[in-house]
Amino acid sequence: MKNMHINLTEADSQQEQAPNKHNVFSFKRAFFVLFIFVAITGASLSYKISRTGTDNANSADGSILGSIFRLVGSGEKYLKGEKSDRTNFLLLGVGGAGHDGPELTDTIMFGSYRPSTNEIGLLSIPRDLTVLIPGYGYRKINHANAFGESERDGYGPELASKTIENILGQEVHYWAKVDFNGFESFIDEIGGINVYIERSFYDSQYPTDDYLTQTISFEQGWTQMNGKTALVYARSRHGSNGEGSDFARSKRQQNILTAVKDKVLSASVLLNPVKINSVIDVLRENIQTNASGWEILKIAKMARDIDMEKIAMQVLDESPDSPLYAANINGAYMLLPKNDDWSRVRSISANIFTSDEKNSQTDGVKNQPKFVRVEIQNGTAISGLAFQTSQMLQGQGFDVVKIGNATERGYDHTVIYDLTDGQKTDELKILQNFLMADVSVSAAGWVFMDEIIPKEITVTDEEAQAKTTEENIDFLVILGENSSHVASR
Repeated sequence: MKNMHINLTEADSQQEQAPNKHNVFSFKRAFFVLFIFVAITGASLSYKISRTGTDNANSADGSILGSIFRLVGSGEKYLKGEKSDRTNFLLLGVGGAGHDGPELTDTIMFGSYRPSTNEIGLLSIPRDLTVLIPGYGYRKINHANAFGESERDGYGPELASKTIENILGQEVHYWAKVDFNGFESFIDEIGGINVYIERSFYDSQYPTDDYLTQTISFEQGWTQMNGKTALVYARSRHGSNGEGSDFARSKRQQNILTAVKDKVLSASVLLNPVKINSVIDVLRENIQTNASGWEILKIAKMARDIDMEKIAMQVLDESPDSPLYAANINGAYMLLPKNDDWSRVRSISANIFTSDEKNSQTDGVKNQPKFVRVEIQNGTAISGLAFQTSQMLQGQGFDVVKIGNATERGYDHTVIYDLTDGQKTDELKILQNFLMADVSVSAAGWVFMDEIIPKEITVTDEEAQAKTTEENIDFLVILGENSSHVASR
């Protein structure tokens, strides 16, 4: 184990940590359970496809995914804090080996889950917040993990949790720590994520790996991000157009978490054993957590049902209404509680589900445009039907990227081909109701559908893909006579 110099307020040193050999919990074991889950899903798929529409109509949740999750939760085991209707967790992001200050936390996010309402509250804690770290006196909070790791491998998140428990007055039930390398690799292994950038910005002071700076920029709208791009988007601290504040940065990080949740719970990940195997390797090497296998599966079940409009995001910063203020002490930038009083900070954490309008991110989630690409083909002899339908769907927030005529005419009923493998069932339901359409899905997509009863289930979506004339389409709509009502609206 070699010595490495890092900066702690002025000039402290710590040892670079080797991979943790005594983690509280190994992700390899947790995801072995996930492998079993996937195997059961695949083995049950043929039975799922053979069920009739009547069977599914009589089921509260007809999907295999729902069935497996019910099995996971059938043992009446409770998460920590669940019986009191509040489970708290802590997310730590560190630079890791190869970065300056490898164990300093660049991201600190405290969150709470309320099982009775499926609400999530997130509180971003600035790394410059100066607090009392047990055994080390008053230091910046991002040092807590580094100090703990210098004592013994794996103790960093525990010391960080104790420190945060003291200032927030809330118990940390679960924690997870990920380094930047793991973050990039994880995003890449799940196939990237789709993130909506709420406003364009650039940052001319973003650090390079050789300790210089570079200019990075992002344009408003939906963007497909790989791991490196997602990390830059999450870490940027000096963005233009209002993106240079801690609040804006924390909001971007929350957007990343939302996109990751959507991708991980998609069929393209859960039903791909090769991809899951690669993800396991990344997680085992780069993530530590104190959650056990069954707890991770139960958390995954809960995450599946979370309403994104019920996520409240708050940020501790130095704004006029904040309980904190900024100070420069011996040349070091710090954030301190006003009047040395932590009561307002504890009040915010106690009421994390009812964030005020200033710090809430709920509105951003509600107004976020859908990232749904649709191709419309006219399968009838009704002139202009595809164009008129496209205008109606554009008004509903869908991105109609191509209209034209189908190869074959004479369709009596409109057919929607789902090319997302069940990742966008809410949008599919809207399309189905709007167009009074039949639905064709792949077997993988059917696994994730609870309320939609398809007319046709195919082994793969290759046949539907062959009918499209554009790439990266979510839904192909071939209009039939029964959708002629759209033209008269």
